[in-house]
Amino acid sequence: MYYVFIMGPAGSGKSFLAKALNDWLEEHGMDTAIVNLDPAADWIPYNPDIDIRDYITTNEVMKRYNLGPNGALIASIDLSVNYVNELLDEINEEKPNYVIVDTPGQLEVFAFRKAGSIIIDSLSRGSKSVALFLIESQMVLKPTTLLPLFILSLATALSHRKPQILVITKSDILSKEEYIQITKMIENPSDFIISLKSPELNIISEFPFEDIYSFIERVVKSNLENAVMVSAVTGDGLDNLYAGIQRILAGGEDFYTEEPSEIL
Repeated sequence: MYYVFIMGPAGSGKSFLAKALNDWLEEHGMDTAIVNLDPAADWIPYNPDIDIRDYITTNEVMKRYNLGPNGALIASIDLSVNYVNELLDEINEEKPNYVIVDTPGQLEVFAFRKAGSIIIDSLSRGSKSVALFLIESQMVLKPTTLLPLFILSLATALSHRKPQILVITKSDILSKEEYIQITKMIENPSDFIISLKSPELNIISEFPFEDIYSFIERVVKSNLENAVMVSAVTGDGLDNLYAGIQRILAGGEDFYTEEPSEIL
């Protein structure tokens, strides 16, 4: 059983990618289970096999503890830890090859609190797992917005301590020129690093120490070396995403899991 945790900032397309990846795997003969971990979700574009909202919702916590929306969101995610065993029982009943885990919309509330790490570690204990960190494609076009997201990606990886793949989402909304621009950046990370030193941006010169630049260079390269561009709408790039997942989870073995589907 393999776990794929889908993480990223609000609006990066986590739930839509969860559905698209789940559907792609099923179409290729894999048994899957898709898990919703967002207790605040009013609507999601798939029917979850396992849903934290069956046990706790942010609206219920808001009423029960007389909390505002933000406080109730934090409390409901923290309280979700109490239902990990129930979630695991449901997952094990499904006996899937892949467990696609759609994490809460507010990244910082889940990724950087103790509850998030506990949930991730508890669900995937004894199984191989990988995290996908999503960045919306339009955010990639500007170095001034992309660099902070790269650092956020690194901070998230340090928090959950899982192998992580950068996924650039919503490629279908890019123009041809923008698509080529991002593709070139993935293929040549050094070009992006050079752009940070341009007089127009003047980002690097704001940092007083050369080792800061070295740190930024490592962060950029570590994010881009395995980055994948996808569209949950058209399905473009899902085969490349699967290949990246398999390289981490199964050493590149195509359509291999430790518990093969009966279909295969």
